[in-house]
Amino acid sequence: MNASKVLFIRHGQTNFNTERRLQGAMPVPLNDRGRQQSHALARYLQTQDIDAIYTSPRQRARETAQIIAETLQMPLIEDERLAEIAFGKFEGYTFPEVAGRFPDAYVKWESGYRPYRVPNGESRLDVQLRMQAAWDDIVSAAEQNAVAIVGHSSAMMILLASMYAFLPDKRILNTSITTLERYQEIWRIQSFAATPHLPD
Repeated sequence: MNASKVLFIRHGQTNFNTERRLQGAMPVPLNDRGRQQSHALARYLQTQDIDAIYTSPRQRARETAQIIAETLQMPLIEDERLAEIAFGKFEGYTFPEVAGRFPDAYVKWESGYRPYRVPNGESRLDVQLRMQAAWDDIVSAAEQNAVAIVGHSSAMMILLASMYAFLPDKRILNTSITTLERYQEIWRIQSFAATPHLPD
């Protein structure tokens, strides 16, 4: 059975998130708020029928996914292709700091040119190709009707932008859920960046 429902979940909050620092491939853990969000998310997901949980191996995503997996008493499947975009020498800085330290590279990144590769990092196109490969494998896996994928906002948005001409203008908050459901041969966005498990 191919998957008919996918829940894209952003990891819980980190201190880098609150400081608006680029995390990329860095091993950044959840903060206390991020762990609280992840536990609330896990309790909410107990009301959903989920057959498999996939995660990026980056620490913040894996911690979030582990909390979900332990609550749902399910195994966890790590996939390197689900990792956040590697921001190379931008990592650890805010975008204003990047603009000051690496002005030429910053201008090239801000152009939105998909093949541009951040020095020592990845391009948007690199991420799109690996995310698409992971997506194809996950949704075609046998015996999986509904799956959860725990990952990162930039990588997820790069994938979704390659799939849809238009996306909702809404922030992808920590532990938010974007749900896609298969309708015949297409995937429809049922909800985007929803946070039913978090207080208003």
